[in-house]
Amino acid sequence: MRPAAIFAIALALGLPTATSAAAPRWTAFADCAAAYQANARLSDPDRPASMTAMVSDVANDYAKAAAQASRRQGGASVAKVKQRIARQTAAFAGRPREEVERFIDACPQLEN
Repeated sequence: MRPAAIFAIALALGLPTATSAAAPRWTAFADCAAAYQANARLSDPDRPASMTAMVSDVANDYAKAAAQASRRQGGASVAKVKQRIARQTAAFAGRPREEVERFIDACPQLEN
């Protein structure tokens, strides 16, 4: 992937770049939750149920991080966070698996 594309993804996700050292916006975590949810729902006969459950768990972790970040940043209500995740999940569901996985690869890491 070209550096310009990586930079564009980072900006869209609210990830820190060379020009910004801010924490990810709540929308970045919400969009990552949506991407993981869509990925978990993708039909794959070779994917074990345990892996699908793990991907769903990660989606839930991102959803929680989005709600927490929203509160810290004085942003959206929990309902609005959930609405964004639902809307974005539907959008990701219509994309090719490779595109969803590239988006997931650019997601900010969650703190444990």
